[in-house]
Amino acid sequence: MTLSREQTQKKLDLLASGVTKHVPEQTYTVPDRFEQCARECPGQTFLVYNDIKISFAELNIEANRYAHLAMAYGVKPGDVGAVMIENRPEFFYAWLGLSKIGAIAALINTQARGRALDHAIEETGSKMLFLGDECAPRFASVEGLAEKVKTLYISDGELTAAVPPGTRSIDEFIGKVSGDNPPRSLRDDVVGETPVFYVFTSGTTGLPKAAIISHMRWLGVGDGWSAVLGMTSADVFYCILPLFHGAAGMSLVSNALASRASIVVRRQFSAHNFWPDVRKYGVTIVQYVGEICRYLVNLPAQENDKVHPLVRMTGAGMTAEVWNNFV
Repeated sequence: MTLSREQTQKKLDLLASGVTKHVPEQTYTVPDRFEQCARECPGQTFLVYNDIKISFAELNIEANRYAHLAMAYGVKPGDVGAVMIENRPEFFYAWLGLSKIGAIAALINTQARGRALDHAIEETGSKMLFLGDECAPRFASVEGLAEKVKTLYISDGELTAAVPPGTRSIDEFIGKVSGDNPPRSLRDDVVGETPVFYVFTSGTTGLPKAAIISHMRWLGVGDGWSAVLGMTSADVFYCILPLFHGAAGMSLVSNALASRASIVVRRQFSAHNFWPDVRKYGVTIVQYVGEICRYLVNLPAQENDKVHPLVRMTGAGMTAEVWNNFV
């Protein structure tokens, strides 16, 4: 469907309204929104992972535990903590936990290794690292990294790897720390323009560089695009892009949170599982990059190709040929 100029302008006005209501000096932050959802709709499902449903309240409690652990590891407001975890619930617990105590989360590419990984830790000045055991081989590629940054090792359940020397398993502590919200005063100096994330560029002109995502930017993207797309709490997002990147970690998650929708988190994209997952979980919206749609178009035709609940896709990079075939 092609929109008229008037319809397009209305969409742009909705986007601008959502984005511009967040300002540099505001005291309302990303964790404030999560905590608000935990209060107002505690039992509503926010994440679905391997058929496990995690409510807003459950997510908030787990993030609080990670927050208290980060403080126990010496992370203070204004400090940076690194997160190197693939697409799974613990990724959310880690970055949100850091944000709850006024810290900044450095989202590390889960494929980074050697000099690129060492550089990411050094450039951000990370005081600690939440490390998924699926990333342990990359962590081990940097000699002495455990001596540079305090590291909590987070078991996977799907994969098994040797615990890197010098790290501590989060299982030793997670059941012993509070699930209560950390004091709100820890975020007293956090405002709209304060970074919530550091995300890394592709490094096409050298080593990857840390880009800043602020609280107001993250919240504004969610409020703007959720309004443009008319999303509600009945929507279900399908997360197939890596969460350490801004496309999924900011755009998708902020949109879902703004509309209080659910997110089905998949470890990685699978063309063959795409449509079965869409039907199984009632997915209504997907964020893509162009190649994803090309892979889907190239699948053999099935009788039920047009039988699905998906109604919206957002993204970039699709060619006209792929678009026409996809439609």
